[in-house]
Amino acid sequence: MNFELSEDYKILQEAVRDFAEKEIKPYGREYDEKEEYPWDIYRKAAKLGYIGASVPEEYGGAGMDQLAEAIISIELTKADSSIGSAIDLATLGVPMLMKYGSEELKEKFIPGVVKGKKPSAIAITEPDCGTDVSAIKTKAFEDGDEWVINGSKTFITNGSIAEYTVVLAKTAEVSPPHRGISAFLVETEREGYEARRIKKMGLNCHDTAEVVLKNVRVPKENLIGELNRGFYQLMDFFNESRVKIAALHLGMAIGAYERALEYAKQRKAFGKPLIEHQAIAFKLAEMFTEIEAARLLVYKAAWLVDNGTPNPALSSAAKLYASEVAVRVTYEAVQIFGGYGYSKEYDVERYYRDARVGTIYEGTSEAQKIIISRFLAGKLG
Repeated sequence: MNFELSEDYKILQEAVRDFAEKEIKPYGREYDEKEEYPWDIYRKAAKLGYIGASVPEEYGGAGMDQLAEAIISIELTKADSSIGSAIDLATLGVPMLMKYGSEELKEKFIPGVVKGKKPSAIAITEPDCGTDVSAIKTKAFEDGDEWVINGSKTFITNGSIAEYTVVLAKTAEVSPPHRGISAFLVETEREGYEARRIKKMGLNCHDTAEVVLKNVRVPKENLIGELNRGFYQLMDFFNESRVKIAALHLGMAIGAYERALEYAKQRKAFGKPLIEHQAIAFKLAEMFTEIEAARLLVYKAAWLVDNGTPNPALSSAAKLYASEVAVRVTYEAVQIFGGYGYSKEYDVERYYRDARVGTIYEGTSEAQKIIISRFLAGKLG
């Protein structure tokens, strides 16, 4: 067993780190304050192959694997929690389309996302249901050669700027209800698609939107995968997406930790650096330990996906632990900075705000524990 990254992964890591230090880190505070999507940075990253790196070359990607994706995600959010995650999540609508979409849809829509034209989105959450996907109320019905979609979605990343959104909708009234859900590709320029940006506590340069679909018509060819199999396709999607979210929040934790460590070495109190005070040194030791444990979980979950044996429990464990670690580490980073940590003069307050959503989106921490416990009980996988 070798825990060292291969030379190719190290080269990738160093290249992304160099890009992030120059093109992302200096602009974190600016984009947080103006609350705008970082289009220019997204396009620069896409030009270098860092957006959707695991997408096959024939669809515009770099043909890398999920571990490479995780390495990229970590470096991007280490440089800046909001910009890094905003550009990395441009591909949210790609994985399900890549695995289940028709060749025509893949060729038409995926290259634009990874080449920096426009991000993509996936619309699952609704005003009255989040974790309970089977309770969605958005509906789609057939009308000739088209599907007509009606419903409301909320907290949709890239919802108002995406070229297309993968929409989960009910297509059959059956019991249990999750057996009547399908996935559709909806171009955001279609008549009846309306989106309004939501103001949030953190991740301010993310486009997070409420989406309303009013008699939106899409051709039958826009059905992704099989009719009434959307829920199962979504669960498959989560095996990969939760690894990405875990990697993004691991990067946030590392970014906050490194800033706190440097500050603790320079700042003096009672005649010596903060790091020489046991109270601070122990905080940093715990932060380091949790980060390294989270890193191993993220790498293993990505490795399992790459080897064709994705483990829902391990993907959930990686997402659960990395997001919880990010919340704890960013909290302690603010504490180590003291009053300055509460000031916008330093980055750690932004990391703290940005990391907080990690235990909520892409499945809450409580939902991840349910998945893991069901797996342990033999009721999943």
